[in-house]
Amino acid sequence: MQWSGKLVGGAVGMLVGGPVGAALGVLAGHLVDDKVTSNQGEGSAGGKTPPAQPTPSAAPKPRAKAFHHVEDGDPFAEDVETPESPAMADAPSQVGERFFNTTFEVMGHVAKCDGRVSEQDIRAARAVMQDFQLDTAQTAVAIERFNLGKQPNYDVSRAVMALRRSCAGRPDLLRTFLEIQMRAAIGGSDLRGPARPLLTKVAAILGVAGLEFAHLEAALRIRYRARGNRGDAADWNRPGSGRTNEDSRGAQAGSSAGGDSARKSRAGAEQQRTRSSSSRSATAARMSLAEAYEVLGLPASAGPAELSKAYRRQLSRNHPDKLKANGLPESMLAHAQQRTQQIIEAWNVIRENRGIKS
Repeated sequence: MQWSGKLVGGAVGMLVGGPVGAALGVLAGHLVDDKVTSNQGEGSAGGKTPPAQPTPSAAPKPRAKAFHHVEDGDPFAEDVETPESPAMADAPSQVGERFFNTTFEVMGHVAKCDGRVSEQDIRAARAVMQDFQLDTAQTAVAIERFNLGKQPNYDVSRAVMALRRSCAGRPDLLRTFLEIQMRAAIGGSDLRGPARPLLTKVAAILGVAGLEFAHLEAALRIRYRARGNRGDAADWNRPGSGRTNEDSRGAQAGSSAGGDSARKSRAGAEQQRTRSSSSRSATAARMSLAEAYEVLGLPASAGPAELSKAYRRQLSRNHPDKLKANGLPESMLAHAQQRTQQIIEAWNVIRENRGIKS
């Protein structure tokens, strides 16, 4: 503690003002001593500053999660971790194998979600296999995986999440997977009962929001109706004439058994090809303007530039070559080709109605 300032100040104050001056001098000297002591503490090389109190380390922040809720209040919606980077994705050949297996496993799980697999569910699964033109070996694997998905201990969340990681950076591939599941469910249960909440759960795991789920469903139902299906769960592969492929083959076989089988069989085959061609033409004619806007996912008030952008985006998402390069099994390219054709038809309907130049 410094005393020199107090002593000098007190002495000078006593000489000048007596006792009162001495008191004031001591007070002034005290202030001078404090100032000198402070300057010495800061400027001296040997002075030590009090150590800074250690601050408690901040608790690590929890990893942010992206929530992909399909619907507010949806009991099946799950929070999903931040999407994986493309570097975590598998090679296209590995993706293709996992995609194929998971497709039919989840299809079987959805078919059994209400406790039993109906004849309609089986017919819908067979229609998918037929449309994909699976060979004998592929069909056997598909059936095996379908039956695996029906087991009560099948973990659909784990299987779909594994597919998502395998397809990291390939959202179009995951969207195609969901479309195939919705397509089979529409043909089986018309997406009623437990099938809808289960598929909204799958969509949430894949990162597909509720609005996009509704758009995919609308586009698939338009294509489903365009094939002549008027019932709740009719054959997805029904031709535009309204007869199933099985009915057509049965009619041909019956007519052949009555007489000149070879001639009538050839005539029946030719008639079937003509009917199929007419069905494709009828599909385009049957698509209304309102359905065309649904396929592109835009309202009728959308402008030409917005419509053109949506058309190109939808084509890019469903382009067969792009999906194949990303790992879509070649046997499933038929789905992408059919969706691409539907998008082109929708664009032509809108373009001709609005007078938009191609």
